[in-house]
Amino acid sequence: MTPRSQRGRILPPDLDDRTWQDLAAQMRELRKKYTDRWTDESPSDIGMTLIELFAWLAEGVIFRLNQVPEKNYIAFLHLMGITRNPATPAAAALTFSTKAPSAQVSAGTQAQTVAAEGEAPIVFETDEGVTVLPTRLTTALSVTLDPDSGDVFYDDVSAALVGTPTGRLLVNVPGQGVTHLCLGFDEPVPPGTELLLRPRLYRPVPESPPGEVTWTHSVSEEEPESWPSLAPPGGLKSLHEGHVRLTAPATWAKQNPVADWPDVLPRGDSLFDEERFWIGMSIRNLGEPDLEIGLDRVLFNAAPAHTALTIRSPELLGTSTGEPFQVFALRNRPLYKRPDPKAPYADLVVQVGQGTPPVWEPWRMVPELLPGGDKVYRLDPVTGEISFGSHDDRRRQGRGSIPPAGSLIRAERYRYVASGTAGNVSPEQVVVLGTGPDGAMPAGLSGVTNLAAGTDGSDEEPIEETLRRAPEELKVRDRAVTADDFAFLAREATSDVWISRCLGPHPPSGPPWTFGGIDRAPGTVNVIVVPDQGERVDRPEPPPELVDAVVAYLDERRDLTVRLFVHGPRYLPVVADVSVVVWREAVRAGVEPAAVEAEVRERIAAFLHPTRGGPTGTGWEVGQHVFSSDLFRAVMPDDQVGFIQRITVAPGEPAYPGPRPEAFRDAEAGAAVQVADYELVCAGPATVDRRVDGE
Repeated sequence: MTPRSQRGRILPPDLDDRTWQDLAAQMRELRKKYTDRWTDESPSDIGMTLIELFAWLAEGVIFRLNQVPEKNYIAFLHLMGITRNPATPAAAALTFSTKAPSAQVSAGTQAQTVAAEGEAPIVFETDEGVTVLPTRLTTALSVTLDPDSGDVFYDDVSAALVGTPTGRLLVNVPGQGVTHLCLGFDEPVPPGTELLLRPRLYRPVPESPPGEVTWTHSVSEEEPESWPSLAPPGGLKSLHEGHVRLTAPATWAKQNPVADWPDVLPRGDSLFDEERFWIGMSIRNLGEPDLEIGLDRVLFNAAPAHTALTIRSPELLGTSTGEPFQVFALRNRPLYKRPDPKAPYADLVVQVGQGTPPVWEPWRMVPELLPGGDKVYRLDPVTGEISFGSHDDRRRQGRGSIPPAGSLIRAERYRYVASGTAGNVSPEQVVVLGTGPDGAMPAGLSGVTNLAAGTDGSDEEPIEETLRRAPEELKVRDRAVTADDFAFLAREATSDVWISRCLGPHPPSGPPWTFGGIDRAPGTVNVIVVPDQGERVDRPEPPPELVDAVVAYLDERRDLTVRLFVHGPRYLPVVADVSVVVWREAVRAGVEPAAVEAEVRERIAAFLHPTRGGPTGTGWEVGQHVFSSDLFRAVMPDDQVGFIQRITVAPGEPAYPGPRPEAFRDAEAGAAVQVADYELVCAGPATVDRRVDGE
């Protein structure tokens, strides 16, 4: 039992770090000002002895007194239950392989990286189970109609969808048109076998224009447009579910695009001359405007996983003393927070055992201890501490029962975060099979890997950020009333939200305000959320599961009369025009003007990156304007290399449907770009003119 604990707490800092030597030196300097005839600085001088004595006394006073304000503030935060945000686990999809007819991977199966010398491996654990089949998804082709020529072409998009990723695929479906994605498997499976596909989106499916998705399969002597259906057509929202279950048909046949698709031509270098068993995903646009689907991956034989591990055997926490308000600490912390807002810590099962051998009884987790003798406990997921109540059955006073004296307390099961930032591993690094939830190796598996990098892992929140966040959290207190409340709680909903802004309703006077596809009618609240997806993603979009998590979190904290909408960003590309001059002496010293130009282009893109750029390098806010003076400081070359002769910025074409508000239209290149309150800047096409001084 640990009645008082510092686990996860913020330790008071030393606000004045002056040492004895600093204080003595300051007094010696003051001596010169006030007693200029005192010239003896030898250690034997009685005055120097007094200086050293007073420095020692002052050091002790400073050490004590200068900690009082911060100590009181931190004690107040502890009283209010505000602690550092814990580490969050990295996420990855693990793809398994087998040579057996099938193999079963259960939820809780582990796999890890190869341990480097002197370092522990990074361990991932699956969130769901999957049946692994002895076939591989190896190929992805996109089949589209060319509106100009009327011919049908296919593009090889395997690198983006099914292999080690080199990019993402933006599927464009023209108005009243259809785009086929043909997924190729190297081997068939017995008829009636379930095929579990996991299409992953990197941006939400748009609400308009409407569309539908149909799953088909290849048969002999038929081209993709004529393949029979595997399942009834579904709406585009079905892609948000993250998994599609299909049944392998008896008529499934292999085809070679070169030999069997005479009317479908390869585009460019996309010639694919091998036989595959094809599953078609046909996306039909039922409206007139073009439809865009942001597709990140299509996973097969795969299960989602996190660097959050479940204990393999029950963990004994201690023995009850029968006293009120007992606290027991879990061995591992922080606890893994599920995406389910109604039961985020359902993995934890706490039991109280009595007798010999003990008979274990589960107790219930509650957010607050209410009056009465219910068998409940409270959890602090950050510190990993479990606290019980104080109810006295004789006096009928107190909140929550006390475990009987001598009873054992144990955690029968829980899941904790094992790795934060370290879990953001590169592709194909998780290659060592681990054990299943029963502690045994899963039978029939021959390999495992992560085709894409691990993402979203973060370490424990810095103390400075906790102190900055605390006043905001105290003001909000878990209720969304003002626009700032909604923006703050959107970031609290999940650590994946990097940027958030709440847009209130537009004044009712005048025409309806619907720019950017956002309804700003009275009674509506629109929250824009943006994740950080790394430097390589220049326009990050929130995946559907992130939007759903924010909606679920805010729904429980908003006013019932508010109509809540959560959107991804509305990007406004910023076009930069820069003229850079390279010194002739620098060229003679070996500086390449082309390299200077390339570096300026890289700095422009980095400065305008939505989540990694900005004047401070921490990203842009929604509605934040762009000034050429800030861009000038970001792209300016070294003084010995050259200088910026001219720099202007201008708004590009909005990367969202519809025009910009009238007040922002027809803006010319100049010293600044005005941004609407719902827009977020990103890098547009840049023009860099470079020349050598004197030429």
